[in-house]
Amino acid sequence: MLLPATPSSVNSYSGKSHRDRGPVQLGVYLTQQFPLAPLSLVLDSLRVANGIAGKQLFTHIMLSSGDDPVISSCNFPAATTIRIDQCPSLDVLLVCLGDASFRFSERPVLQWLRRVYHSGAIVGGISSGSMLLAHAGLLDDRRCAVHWASVEAMKEHFHRVVVTGNIFCVDGRLITCAGGVSTLDMMLHLIERLSSSQIAFDVADALIYPSIRGDNEPARGSLIARTGVGNRQLNHAIELMETNIETPISITEISKRVDASVRHLERLFARFLEVSPTQYYMRIRLETADSLLAKTDLPIVEVALRCGFRNASHFTRRYSVAYEELPSIRRRAGR
Repeated sequence: MLLPATPSSVNSYSGKSHRDRGPVQLGVYLTQQFPLAPLSLVLDSLRVANGIAGKQLFTHIMLSSGDDPVISSCNFPAATTIRIDQCPSLDVLLVCLGDASFRFSERPVLQWLRRVYHSGAIVGGISSGSMLLAHAGLLDDRRCAVHWASVEAMKEHFHRVVVTGNIFCVDGRLITCAGGVSTLDMMLHLIERLSSSQIAFDVADALIYPSIRGDNEPARGSLIARTGVGNRQLNHAIELMETNIETPISITEISKRVDASVRHLERLFARFLEVSPTQYYMRIRLETADSLLAKTDLPIVEVALRCGFRNASHFTRRYSVAYEELPSIRRRAGR
């Protein structure tokens, strides 16, 4: 269900309703390799809302930091964009980034984000867009949502940011979401706050979205949903692996905690996941390391230690076998 209005909800940016002040001007800041699906959900939800209302409740522009065409991660070019130094006054700014946000944290962009926020606008981050807002210092001591694959990178690099595991998060005039389909949940919340609950429900209905989710929903599916396995012992074992990355625990210890013998645990992993527990645990640690390489500037030796490897050499050997490239190459590619 849609969230009830609160004193700090995003419609508090103006003492007037949208009926008194004209269309809400929304801007979307895009970078190279932006994710196309969230952008489509933003623009389509606004289009449908305007159609339902029979008038222009929302207008939008797309923004970039330069003159080059902005291309999505699936090689689809964005429509004509306006440079941020030509940006008009906005009511809402949404920052839409893909996997690697560090390369887009130039000082002029960060300064512009701060100016937009301090002008009184609602500022939001979609997927890794939250990381750019954190770079700008806008999320210090604030709650935020980010794509689950970026959670560890966010926590490692921005210690003052309160990272939730939710699909979206509202903290005053800051609104962030985990990306993907959760973008629609965030947009329905914004549409409700900036127009009405009825229009938000009608937009959801038009987009065949019968179950509107609130901001307390988890961004990542349950282990049962992710593994497709309902075995309690197997899922508990995976949960222990995912929560013990920096200091791995032995498979013997895991088997004790899930009340199974090592042999029985090995049979469960072989039957349902076609790997051994050791192999699965290593995969989790390497995936975490890969995310940290791409999304943080931690030294490679620090990445290795954070993911439970004895030293950089041990990590490099394991990573190279799994990903067929050196961690240093992955680090350069993420920049």
